Amino acid sequence: MPKPRLGQHFLVDLSFLGLITKSAELSRTDAVIEVGPGKGVLTKALLAQAGMVLAMEIDERLANRLHEKLGHSENLEIRHQDARRVDWQAVNLELRQKGYKKVKMVSNLPYYLATQMVIHLLATQDGCERIVIMVQEEVARRMCAQPGGRDYSAYSIAVQYYGKPSFIKKVPASAFQPPPRVSSAIVCIDRRSTPPIELSNPEYFFILVHGMFMHRRKTLRKCLQGVSGMPTLLVWEKAIAQAGIDFKRRPETLDMGEVARIVTALEK
Repeated sequence: MPKPRLGQHFLVDLSFLGLITKSAELSRTDAVIEVGPGKGVLTKALLAQAGMVLAMEIDERLANRLHEKLGHSENLEIRHQDARRVDWQAVNLELRQKGYKKVKMVSNLPYYLATQMVIHLLATQDGCERIVIMVQEEVARRMCAQPGGRDYSAYSIAVQYYGKPSFIKKVPASAFQPPPRVSSAIVCIDRRSTPPIELSNPEYFFILVHGMFMHRRKTLRKCLQGVSGMPTLLVWEKAIAQAGIDFKRRPETLDMGEVARIVTALEK
């Protein structure tokens, strides 16, 4: 029986497998990390194309069954492991030392893992070059959203600072067993070799972005009111003016470069 607390919704509509592997652009020189392999449907498809698959499964019962189902292939390693406690830089280094040119993440991620894990993967030095994942549709749209759209958020800016996301295809709940309560989507993210903007203090940039988007529909002048740890109104207004941005605009309309200009003005 699937365990809902572990986000176990197994893909049963195999028509989506080809789209996932095609988006990953796999070759025998690639090592693939799969988080939450479940019953091994995607794992089997990955083994047919990649040089190696490292499957991480938190459910010991499923990890043991995966060995039974797929055998002890030379290019498959199954680890009974909680992906939330993985040192991704160490894992990537380990796979590269085995001679693989590229490391990619291809997974049907449990919903509770997706948002933070994607940022951790993208921010990891020398991390996965490409991430192809199945996630909750709402999360997928936030990853890919552009300024002015209703899905645009602080999370959109964070993902797009580290990577280049593409919305591949919506996946209905009926494609899984048991079906989740929401639709899913396939997303492909290529990690950037260098960020699209220069920041002297990325940590402060993201703190400010988070504060701004807590009230994303307020004007820039008012968006930080009541948010602890943010600049005073006088300092904030001066920075916006120096950045050459209209006070009446809302955070949800700003692109990454415009936010960076405000941060630079604040630092000065």
